[in-house]
Amino acid sequence: MKQLATLGLSASLVLLAGLPAAAHHNGATYFDTSTTIEHSGATVVEYAIVNPHGRLSYTFTDADGNEQEWSAELASANNLRRRGLGGEIFKPGDQLVSVSGNPSRSGANFMRLESAEFADGTVANFSGPNRGIIPGPGREAL
Repeated sequence: MKQLATLGLSASLVLLAGLPAAAHHNGATYFDTSTTIEHSGATVVEYAIVNPHGRLSYTFTDADGNEQEWSAELASANNLRRRGLGGEIFKPGDQLVSVSGNPSRSGANFMRLESAEFADGTVANFSGPNRGIIPGPGREAL
């Protein structure tokens, strides 16, 4: 009977230990997944393929004419590379037509990146069923 109680306690502890990881990987914990925001005319500051999450930093000019710097969280480095989104798809100074994603619940200039569109019409999709690089009109797949 003592072994059964020890087994039950051990199993409960293992299950409880996984809860923080489940909360961390739920995007709705940190981002408002019911809302998508878009920034037009963005300039890339930095693109970092790092773990646990990649990051895109960029600037854009808001409707009032103020330059804002934002950061966007991405998937893990391995995940990005598997989808063709690793390497140097963004370089400092690159001009983007738009950047869109789910805003941070904290109100910080931070989002979970969904997509970014280049001037040639190429789109980098970071979420949804068509993740990866979607070539612009008249361009071959990368």
